[in-house]
Amino acid sequence: MRTTWTKSLYDKFMDRTLSKEDIVIWLKAQGLVKHLVKHEALTEKDLEHAAECMWHIYLWYWKDLPVGHFLTSILENDFIEACCRADSTNQLLLPMYALFLYNHVPIDYREKINKVVEA
Repeated sequence: MRTTWTKSLYDKFMDRTLSKEDIVIWLKAQGLVKHLVKHEALTEKDLEHAAECMWHIYLWYWKDLPVGHFLTSILENDFIEACCRADSTNQLLLPMYALFLYNHVPIDYREKINKVVEA
């Protein structure tokens, strides 16, 4: 029996093939998201919104597109600012941003955001 290897989110991020749909699929596989969907705290629209925000991180990283105040605070690792700027969906999903950055975004994003802030 052959097993099919699928690229990780990190691999797709690095080879620039990541899509918003990849992020939605990843979100739906996370335990916290499953719990929130099961208890009707999150809708499909909410997951699309969060995936769009994470997609903007991807575009910021590769294409230097600007991000808003919420995503800037996420990228700067400013938890208090992120909590204050998050909408109701992103307030529930703050841990998912931590997992996304920690596991799927190249670590040099920290240097990149510091250069943007200093400029």
